[in-house]
Amino acid sequence: MTDTDPLVRFSGVRKTYGTFEAVKHLDLDIGRGEFVAIMGPSGCGKTTTLRMLAGLEEPTAGEITIDGKRMNEVSAHDRDTPLVWQSLALFPFLNVKENVEFGLKMRGVPKPDRHGRAMLWLERLGLKGFETRRIDQLSGGQRQRVALARSLVTEPRMLLLDEPLSALDAHLVIRMQGVLTRLQKELGITFVYVTHSQSEAFAMADRVVIMGHGEIAQIGKPQEIFRAPKNRFVAEFVGRNNILPGKTPGQEIVVAADRMQVSASDPGEGALPAEFLSEEFAGTGIICYFEGPEGVELKAQVTEDQLENLAPEPGQRFWLTWAPGAAHVMAGT
Repeated sequence: MTDTDPLVRFSGVRKTYGTFEAVKHLDLDIGRGEFVAIMGPSGCGKTTTLRMLAGLEEPTAGEITIDGKRMNEVSAHDRDTPLVWQSLALFPFLNVKENVEFGLKMRGVPKPDRHGRAMLWLERLGLKGFETRRIDQLSGGQRQRVALARSLVTEPRMLLLDEPLSALDAHLVIRMQGVLTRLQKELGITFVYVTHSQSEAFAMADRVVIMGHGEIAQIGKPQEIFRAPKNRFVAEFVGRNNILPGKTPGQEIVVAADRMQVSASDPGEGALPAEFLSEEFAGTGIICYFEGPEGVELKAQVTEDQLENLAPEPGQRFWLTWAPGAAHVMAGT
């Protein structure tokens, strides 16, 4: 294997449970030192994919390789692919340092070495002074850092993460995103991160894999997927997209809400008349919802100042426009 070869390769991988096909046909390469996020709605196959990579599930068909070696029959213990669970799965009967040392102890690492490596990672993750604390004495963010230290203390080539931030408060999620991104860049190891959260995936990952119905719907950089969805499934999953009929049969036009402009008067050719429905505060702006021609729902993101100037009332008519370069044409599905 060379440095340019992928670290992970899924080749024609399928996973069935009786008659249910959780993963239909998966071809996916993951590079060395890459941060890949796998996301999609519930039941799309993302967690099953991660579990197969971890060795917790065996493919029904196809092959998974790591560093060019077939992994299908290799146990989870022998893969060196630690998994940070959504529940964190920390041991309540062990203190912080003992939790971090656990994997090293199972590998037969001598006690002095275990202690030194555990203390190094606790300090690296801002937990120095917490080594004798019980797990129930820690905050959610601190427990998350202990779980990361326990996984990384063995110095793996790859870290798997299954919805690791879903139980944290919003302000802790943002902080942990920074911790994870910094760690991944500093260590240069591969992160494979499963999430249902678009904001997490787009903020951290080098590439995002969108799955639906057991298949890959699109792979690309976050900006590519957000601005240029390949099909209606991706466009609707990403959200805040307007999907309009194209000029030719079988085509659709996608315009993101933040690229849609709202006018109180008709600006002329190409403008869509629409009635205001409601508004939603979205952190970076306000999403205004409209009903357009033939009942289609339209969305436009505006600032608070713009909203104040428009002063929309339910049922009031506006006109929506977008710059020619803001539209993306995709095949209708």
